[in-house]
Amino acid sequence: MSLDLLADALTWAGTALAVAAGLRLPFTRGAAGRLHAVAPVTVLAAPLLIAGLALRPWSSWHDVAKLAVIAVLLAATGPATVSTAGQAVQRAAGRSE
Repeated sequence: MSLDLLADALTWAGTALAVAAGLRLPFTRGAAGRLHAVAPVTVLAAPLLIAGLALRPWSSWHDVAKLAVIAVLLAATGPATVSTAGQAVQRAAGRSE
């Protein structure tokens, strides 16, 4: 598999996941459901898209370095942010455990 083909596959896979999550949003009810629908974007779609962009032939080393920092920040903070927002929604609804 060539590097261009791998970059295309990763970019399109990330884009497809983000679009699928976006199309699901109008059909979900409540804030907790919307958070559940958007979680795959921060956890999976964004890192796939960033990896695909980093493998592009026109990417220079400083572009790849910036993309790597963004990917690490998203991977480290995305799930925690969604989880914390979910807990805040649960508390606001009066169902705190």
